Amino acid sequence: MFRGKFVAGLKRAFRQGKLGYYGDQKGLRDPKLFRVLVCSLSRQDWIVYARPPLGGPEYALHYLARYTHRVAISNHRLISFQQGRVSSTWKDYAD
Repeated sequence: MFRGKFVAGLKRAFRQGKLGYYGDQKGLRDPKLFRVLVCSLSRQDWIVYARPPLGGPEYALHYLARYTHRVAISNHRLISFQQGRVSSTWKDYAD
């Protein structure tokens, strides 16, 4: 089911001119070559691993929020800011 919906969306995006082609893929602008690609996708088995998040969607949101709603360097690690240069402390975890 996923493969069918994905390929249908890919075909629709192609018809609407919404796909970008770069490097070796520039040839896929040709409808014949694009059709060859789509046929090869349809012949392959796809393994899609999708399961509900552990703890439910609320847990997933709380988990992601810890990473999206914090600063890169906290204030207590900043030592100085002079002439456009920032100095901060860091820990060498290699030793």
